[in-house]
Amino acid sequence: MDIRPFSIVNDAGLRCLVQECISLGAKYGNIHVDDILFSADTTSSQVAKLANEYRSIIRQKLIEPLSQHAVTICPDLWSDSHRQVSYLGISVCFTDENHQFFAYDLCCHPYTEVDKSAENIIIAIKKALEPFGITDLSQINFVSDRGPNFVKALKSYSPTYCVGHRLNNIIKTCFYQTGKIKYKADDYITNETIESVCSSDSEDDNDNYDRCTILASSFGYDLMDIDAIDIPSSAANILKTISSCKNLDQGGVAVLQATVVKWLSMSQLLESINRSYRQIKKILGDRKKIIVLDKLIILQLIILLRPFKHIILFLQKGKEPTLHLVTIAILTLRDAFNTHKSLLEYGQSYQANPSGEELEEDDEYLEESEGVRFFRIRLYQLLNTMFVLEPIHLAATLLHPRYKLLKKCSSYEVRECYAYIRTRMAHIKAKEKNKTTSSTTQGQTKTTDDANTFEPAKKKPKRFGEDFETGNVSDEFDDEHDDELSKYLKQRIDINSIKDNPLTFWYENRFIYPILSQLARSIFSIPATTANVERQFSAGGLMVNSRRTRLNPQQINNSLFIRSVKKNE
Repeated sequence: MDIRPFSIVNDAGLRCLVQECISLGAKYGNIHVDDILFSADTTSSQVAKLANEYRSIIRQKLIEPLSQHAVTICPDLWSDSHRQVSYLGISVCFTDENHQFFAYDLCCHPYTEVDKSAENIIIAIKKALEPFGITDLSQINFVSDRGPNFVKALKSYSPTYCVGHRLNNIIKTCFYQTGKIKYKADDYITNETIESVCSSDSEDDNDNYDRCTILASSFGYDLMDIDAIDIPSSAANILKTISSCKNLDQGGVAVLQATVVKWLSMSQLLESINRSYRQIKKILGDRKKIIVLDKLIILQLIILLRPFKHIILFLQKGKEPTLHLVTIAILTLRDAFNTHKSLLEYGQSYQANPSGEELEEDDEYLEESEGVRFFRIRLYQLLNTMFVLEPIHLAATLLHPRYKLLKKCSSYEVRECYAYIRTRMAHIKAKEKNKTTSSTTQGQTKTTDDANTFEPAKKKPKRFGEDFETGNVSDEFDDEHDDELSKYLKQRIDINSIKDNPLTFWYENRFIYPILSQLARSIFSIPATTANVERQFSAGGLMVNSRRTRLNPQQINNSLFIRSVKKNE
């Protein structure tokens, strides 16, 4: 018999299949298994057929949102660890005419281009989107990481960059994990420690942030440009502890491991070690393993990373709009890391401490050590320099009626947001006008053709002074779309009646704010992160394992697509 984990009995798909078989037996009596389960070839053909049927359905759903620029594509690349086959993953988010938000995994398509250059990535994206009727990439929004190939490939489409990758890179930079600088050994920190802490497979989001101006800080000094070799010994001890935590698996100790690429998962690893601290120390002692595990440092690191872990959960929601949360998240993080007191208050205010019972046993962790203070200040300064709130982030926040006043944003950011929204509204207005003009012209052409059948149309005499007339005042000074924004900002709204999903408000007020509601549809189709496509890769990794290395890559694509559609039913 095949060796399978006990947890397979909890698999939802298996239980549905078994239940269906039991129901059929109860209804029709004893049935042979061959009459229920088809052969592998038949199943494979059915999967391909079903995937094509679903593609046709999704293609129809995308027609109207595409015309309203309310479709967002999140592309990324992935290689399975067994066959090293490269895949192009694409997830889509869109808002339909009823202002409903949808998200699907469009494809995990085998990447067959000769290389991963920007030009070939665009070619691959176009090929993958053709079955869904997307041929003009200017009709869609893009969200991607800051990998150099994607930055170059999508430059002409004004993409929005993944907030999750940026926050991840801020933490990587804070704890010297980017691997940009070569370090030498000294009394405080070793090459082995740096190598362990800096190990990473990902090039995502490692762009230069020198362009950012260092904001004025109450600390009076800059910790961003300090090399690892120059950090104080207390901070070096924290890096040693991090290195030890990540290397625990070498001793065979079962703890929740942090992934290399997603450094935010270090928080989960630290919590796991904290919960099992005594057992781990005992095992290490029995095996005579010398690994530095300072519980106080572990506890304080959990507190330090807690706001990031808490906030990323909100930003990674895959089935509702999230872009409006970016401004709130960044400003909240900056406030939290401004002082040690505010960091502690964050956990109390949002109850963001999953390991509260363990932490309450020791009051010493409440005192901020010199090393933790070094990294807290460094995180604060990096949050102010490496993350720049873009106009689209501010606009998304403003278009949520609960946050429309943009509290805690600077006056410059507010003005920039207003200008951005008015520019976008003017584009929508011009587009609508062009549609109307085009329809009118076609109608006039038809009328003229019909009239020409009988007699030529009489030319209207020119009125004296016509060349100097203002014309239709609304054509030159039409601020109707500006009035929508002003009216929205002045509207009194009962905060308690506002739902978390801002699309509900814009659907209910689509006739009051026809232009703004269209803009809201477009902006709220943009997710804050690329979490959906990354979840698709995780599912793909479960499919391609050591027992299924011969699985057809195209069938992986079909299966993941069907799975996504079924999850949204």
